[in-house]
Amino acid sequence: MSSSSHKTLLLIKADPSTDPRPAEAVRSALGLIAGEIPVSVYLFKEAHALLTSTSEDLLDLEDGEVLHRFLGTFFDMASGIYYEPFDTPPSEKTRGTPLSPKDLGRMIGSFDHTLFF
Repeated sequence: MSSSSHKTLLLIKADPSTDPRPAEAVRSALGLIAGEIPVSVYLFKEAHALLTSTSEDLLDLEDGEVLHRFLGTFFDMASGIYYEPFDTPPSEKTRGTPLSPKDLGRMIGSFDHTLFF
C-alpha cells in the first residue's frame, strides 16, 4: 500500500494561546510527514494565531517553544494548508487557502484519516 493512500487531514480548533494541543498537533504531524504520509491542515478561527503570529510571538503561546521550533517546517512540508476565513482579513499575507466549514465538509471525504486537536 502506498503512502498516498493514507492522506491525513489535521483539524486544529484549540486556541494555541491557552491550549498545548495545537503544538502537539504540529509535532505529531511532522512525525507522520517524516513517515512519508501526506498531511494537510485546516485551522478553525480559534487557531488563527498559528497563521498570524510572528516567530517571536509564537514563544508567548502555550507550548510556544515547540511551535517556534516546528511550525514553519510543518507549513513548508504540509500537503495543503486551509483555514476558516477571517472575519477581518489580517494585515499580513497568510499561508494557505481560505475554506469555509461547509466546503471543508465536502473536502473531508477525500482524506483517509482525520486528526482533531
